[in-house]
Amino acid sequence: MSFIKEKTYSILLVIFILNLLMYPCFAKDNKKDAEKQFTEVKNIDSGSVKTLENKTYDDEITIKEIYVNGNNLVNTEAILKQLNIKTGSKFNKTAIQEDLKSIYKMGYFTEKIKAVPKRTNSGITLYIQVEENVPVTGFNVSGNQVVQAEDILKLLSKQEGLPQNIVELNNSIKEIEKLYADKGFILARVTKISDDPDGIINLEINEGKINTVKIAGNTKTKDFVIKRNITIEPGDIYSENIAKQNIARLYGTQSFSDVRRVISASPENPDKYDLTIEVDEKRTGSISLGGGVDTQTGFFGTTGYTDKNLRGLGQELNCNFTLGSGVLLNDSDVVEKMPLQFEANFIEPRIKNTLNSLRLTAFARNMASYQIPLGIEKRFGGEIELARPFKKVQNLAGSISLGVEKVSLKEGDEDEIKTKFDEKGYSNAFRISERANELQGGTYLTIGPSLVYDTRNNILNTTEGWYASTSINESFMIFGDAGSFGKANFAVRKFNPIGEKSTLIVGGRIASRVVGDLPEFAAFRLGGPYSIRGFREGDVGNGQGFMMATTELRTPIPYIDKIAKYKFIRDIRLAFFLDGGTLFKKTFISSVYNRPGYGISVGSGLIVPIPFLGPIRVDYGYPITNVGLGNKRGAFSFGVGDRY
Repeated sequence: MSFIKEKTYSILLVIFILNLLMYPCFAKDNKKDAEKQFTEVKNIDSGSVKTLENKTYDDEITIKEIYVNGNNLVNTEAILKQLNIKTGSKFNKTAIQEDLKSIYKMGYFTEKIKAVPKRTNSGITLYIQVEENVPVTGFNVSGNQVVQAEDILKLLSKQEGLPQNIVELNNSIKEIEKLYADKGFILARVTKISDDPDGIINLEINEGKINTVKIAGNTKTKDFVIKRNITIEPGDIYSENIAKQNIARLYGTQSFSDVRRVISASPENPDKYDLTIEVDEKRTGSISLGGGVDTQTGFFGTTGYTDKNLRGLGQELNCNFTLGSGVLLNDSDVVEKMPLQFEANFIEPRIKNTLNSLRLTAFARNMASYQIPLGIEKRFGGEIELARPFKKVQNLAGSISLGVEKVSLKEGDEDEIKTKFDEKGYSNAFRISERANELQGGTYLTIGPSLVYDTRNNILNTTEGWYASTSINESFMIFGDAGSFGKANFAVRKFNPIGEKSTLIVGGRIASRVVGDLPEFAAFRLGGPYSIRGFREGDVGNGQGFMMATTELRTPIPYIDKIAKYKFIRDIRLAFFLDGGTLFKKTFISSVYNRPGYGISVGSGLIVPIPFLGPIRVDYGYPITNVGLGNKRGAFSFGVGDRY
């Protein structure tokens, strides 16, 4: 018995020694086998991917089937689309590891993503095991004021009922911030995200409140003058759209060469921002000496003084004296007389820092009348106007004016006017009586309200927007013989962009007497640069009312932007137009001069925008209606500013 035990121990000892001698070989083989096994793969987008079994497979074996387990809310097909390996692919552990990363990047799953290959007689069946995140049951939004919660939740609703997904949530946050930015709230950010155990995700939004508004760069202009043009106040949510309007308003004062806005995080409150308006002032006072051409004034010279920022208070003062050559391209119904004109204006844009504005005007004119043929006209007087924008209706402003004016008229060429009456067969007594009526004047007190609606994107070179105005004026005769009268006037224009740089303008105007008969000097007049082009001044006639319409296409000069360096030149526009209008109840003088009372014309012109003055126009129009004697040859016209 002891012999057997001793022999057994001897055998075990021999085996143990042989195992020690063979260990390096077994270790080498085991290392090779491990390279063919799925082992733990860490740090895959903050997660890890593991297999359930450690087995060795031949890389040439084909994957016959792929199954996904563990998904309840995420569609299986959506998961399978993330896989580059397909049924029939060669088994490749590296490719499978990359596919597991792709599944994890979907964002719906925890780090416990596993791939389990199982050998079958026909190949490998691959099982993808996933674990979904906690499902989203809803969202809660806080901190929003300027954007409705409903609009924000619409961007998040597609995630409800699915597992929490940080990828989709980040995309939704970008959409929320873009929603704010599209509305002009460019500082809005989602600053805090948290989730409740019941699956509710909480989002806190900082919409970008303003802590302080500061002014910088001004030396002459008082701070309050700048601040009254800035509607953004401390505590407001910053709006880039409103900031742009404020900057445009500051440019409109013509006191600054540049205006900038600077936004910085507030050192006092990191959750708020400081807004700084930086300005570069320019010289606002100037003495001018110049000249130009206008159909009514002719070639003229002018001198004056202008200050757009009087005493740094934002007030405007301008005085202007003009001497002209006389009505340009006139015929025998206009007296040859050099016109003299003086005008002075004082504007206070914000009375005592309110929204009310004040304009004071004084004027004197002595010129050949383009209203009354062969008459000489003197006018002098003054006007005060108070205006205010309507807060509740954007772009709408109202005003009321009170003015005093003395109008004096006298004969300019008695022989010529007698000839005109004789051609019509009127008796001498009738001529004297009618001419006396035409030359009636007087001293008037005029009062009238008006409304203006203006959404034009650029006053100097408009390409888009509306402009509409309406007014009623009642003129009470204090002294004189022409009688009291009242007028009503309405005009509208729509600017429609065509392409990148062209504009189609459609407009209309209608006006009429409302009280009494209009004396000849106050009658409505058609023909000329400010009504129906292609006719000389007043050649369509005078009347107690009228209506007219226009269509105009404005477009840049071809290739001018490629050869011109200066914006001033690139802003010059060609114009192609169609004008038409008719008078109501023509005055007697229209019959004497065979004026038809209606007209239609087509033509083209050139528009040159001049800063601080307005667009200067040169137009040539051709009448396409029967307009009476000698008027069908067309006419040039010159004007400054918009037509109405």
